[in-house]
Amino acid sequence: MKALVNLVRLSRPSHWLKNGFVLAALVFARKVTDAEAVVRAAGAFAAFCLASSAIYALNDVVDRREDAQHPLKRNRPVASGAVGAGLAVGLSVVLASAGVGLALVVGRAFAATVGAYLVLMLAYVAGLRRVAILDVLVIASGFVIRAYAGGVAIHVEVSYWLLLCTLTLSLFLGFAKRESERVALGEGAAAARPLAWGLYTERTLAHMMTVSAGLAIVTYMLYTVSERTIREVAHHEWMFITVLPVLYAVFRFYHMAITGRAGDPVDMVRRDPAFVVALVVWLAMVAGLLFVV
Repeated sequence: MKALVNLVRLSRPSHWLKNGFVLAALVFARKVTDAEAVVRAAGAFAAFCLASSAIYALNDVVDRREDAQHPLKRNRPVASGAVGAGLAVGLSVVLASAGVGLALVVGRAFAATVGAYLVLMLAYVAGLRRVAILDVLVIASGFVIRAYAGGVAIHVEVSYWLLLCTLTLSLFLGFAKRESERVALGEGAAAARPLAWGLYTERTLAHMMTVSAGLAIVTYMLYTVSERTIREVAHHEWMFITVLPVLYAVFRFYHMAITGRAGDPVDMVRRDPAFVVALVVWLAMVAGLLFVV
């Protein structure tokens, strides 16, 4: 039983929340009452959960020595020795195969996006994660693929503004996570995550976070007021007010990052009630403006 629990931990089910980007198209295309679209979106979400868990398991194998020196990551199943490297690789293969198989059930075009995600993430694990700036850009691209794939799954076109917003927001979260690691671990950051930390200084990360945060906010603003959003999504001009909780959440995350308390966004959901409230308010506002007003 304990072995099974460790395998589940290795899959990081709590991080499946990140695959919520796959469902963005379902919501913003107003397809939540379309039973077929909901089923296809659910299948797409599950496929990405399996695929992302496959990458998590493989990444933990590659990072097991560095993770063993990290104050928190050393408790991960592979780093702690609770799960052997061979078993973790086997689990990764099974999860990836299951993810691709489920993706094929959803559709070939969607399966191609899952395949692209897996190839990109394998490149990340194989070495791109050690290249400063590119490491965050690759992770952000993975979220863009998720958002785009959600549209492919239910046969709707995803707004380019929404894709750009996903990219810039993911860049901000990635750079904020690096800044939080730099502040929290100090000189130990290099041992816990081997990459060119010379490019991730306090000054450069501050600029990267500021630029990406500003771009994320602006692109979301432009999405809410774009003619297509008003005409095809909201059917009114009030979507722009949803920018308010977005502003708060971004600034809140920024503050947590520069104080070394903003790890993964999933961790923020677990331990920062104010951040969670901002997300809930945003979701409620979007739901109200799309389906009630």
